[in-house]
Amino acid sequence: MIVRSAELSEMDIVVDVLTEAFHDDPVSVWVFPDEERRPAALTIFHRAIVRGTLAAGGSIDVTGDLSAAVLWTPSGEEDIDGDAFAGLTGEELGRLAALFELMTERAPSGEYHHAQFIGVRKSVQRQGIGGWLLRHGLDRNGTVPAYLEASSPESAKLYRRLGFRDHGPAFAVEGGPPMLPMWREP
Repeated sequence: MIVRSAELSEMDIVVDVLTEAFHDDPVSVWVFPDEERRPAALTIFHRAIVRGTLAAGGSIDVTGDLSAAVLWTPSGEEDIDGDAFAGLTGEELGRLAALFELMTERAPSGEYHHAQFIGVRKSVQRQGIGGWLLRHGLDRNGTVPAYLEASSPESAKLYRRLGFRDHGPAFAVEGGPPMLPMWREP
C-alpha cells in the first residue's frame, strides 16, 4: 500500500474522507447532533482543521488511492483561525469550544506528534488501512513520541495494537462521550 504526503490540490478530498469517516463517530454525533446537518457541519469543521494543521507546520498523509488520511501536528501547535468555523451554529461552536478547552487541558507537555484525525472511507474500513497509515507516520516521526485521543472503543483497540498506551483516564465534556488520551513512545 502506498502512503504519501497529501498534495495541496487534494485537500478537498482529505476533508471529504474525514467527513465520511467521522459521520457516526461518538464525538462527532455529540458535537453535531442533527444527522441531516452533520455532513455539512463536519465539512466546515474538517476544512478548518486541515487548514490549521498545515498552518501549524503539520503533515497530512494519505493512501495512494485517497481512501484514508491522517493529520499530524507538532505538540502544542494547533493553529485554527476562529473564523474558519463560520457556518457552524452557536450550539455547535459552544460544544466545540468546551471540547477544545478540555483537550488542551489534558494534552501532555513536552515534545510529541499529535495524530489529530485518522479517517478511512467507510467502504474500506476494517481492512488494516488505518493501522498502515498510522505506522507510516510513526516510522517517519522516528524518535519523537506520539499522542492522540481515541474517540471510540474500536479506535482505542487499533491504537493499542500499534503500541499506544492509555495516558491517564478517559475524559469527557459534560454530557459528551468519553475520549481516551493515548501515548506511544518511539
